[in-house]
Amino acid sequence: MIAIMGTVGWQIIYVLAAASALFYIGLVILGYATEGPHYQIKFSLAEPIRSTERLMVGIGVRALSAFLYASGMLLDPLFEASAEIGDWFTNLGSAETQARYRSRFI
Repeated sequence: MIAIMGTVGWQIIYVLAAASALFYIGLVILGYATEGPHYQIKFSLAEPIRSTERLMVGIGVRALSAFLYASGMLLDPLFEASAEIGDWFTNLGSAETQARYRSRFI
């Protein structure tokens, strides 16, 4: 009986941890959406819990901003290469294919 209660207790802890992580991710995304990458971190000794929450969300917003910036830097060359490959593939086609492509996309 005690083993079952221990197992259930650990499962409750896992569910609470997952819910807390999802709540934190939601706060970070909301903070990034409302204030952008320049999220203001304000610390006040009068409100230590709120200040700590704002600090943690601010760190998450800065990390998300860095991740999005790095992703953009890595994906830009891939998008450019994809466009060049599409252009090369279209130029291999017949004049009719090129005319259809140019009339549709240009």
